[in-house]
Amino acid sequence: MRHSPTARLSALAACVALSAGLVACGNNNDEGDPTPAPSETTSTTTPAESTETTTTSTEVEDAGDSTASASTTATSAKNGMPKDVAEAKKLFGSLAPASLFEDFDSCNPSGINDAYECSGAEVGQFQFFDSQSKAASTTQLLTELRSSRVVEDTGSRVVGWSTLGTTAVITVVDNDKGLVMQQMVSSDREDPEKKIYELGLASRTSSAPAEPTEDAS
Repeated sequence: MRHSPTARLSALAACVALSAGLVACGNNNDEGDPTPAPSETTSTTTPAESTETTTTSTEVEDAGDSTASASTTATSAKNGMPKDVAEAKKLFGSLAPASLFEDFDSCNPSGINDAYECSGAEVGQFQFFDSQSKAASTTQLLTELRSSRVVEDTGSRVVGWSTLGTTAVITVVDNDKGLVMQQMVSSDREDPEKKIYELGLASRTSSAPAEPTEDAS
């Protein structure tokens, strides 16, 4: 039985269409193979998220450490005197009572060798010197100058003040340790002797130069 040319072309066209469909199906299958790619992206992103989490955790820990440190410092300042004042008290404690150092807000080097400045809102500014030569020369000025007054003199410890115009320099000397403490005040506003007693630098019964007495005979 013979087939017409039209039937053959139709059959050929059907085969071509079928082949094209198979090829298309094959291509679709090939394109579907890379689908696991998003898994790789997910695994790559995970370390970044982990790093970010670790960094955030570290920052939180650092912030916690800073807060704890600030809290410790505040507690220390509340419960006792500042560290620099405590160090000055340890070195110059023989010159003044502890109550004076407790009134200081700060103590810092003054720029001169072995010299410090301590100050407080209530008591004003004081200078401290750690020098044997300074102690010796200051003792000489206090005990020999007519412009000086001494309220305590035990030989090793001398307390008094010197005046220059309207300025008075309150002075305490520890000759045994070579230490000196001084404060400048205005004699128009404050009585140097009264302030010495108020600060506890000397007592009214302390040893002062004896005044001459009249002969009863």
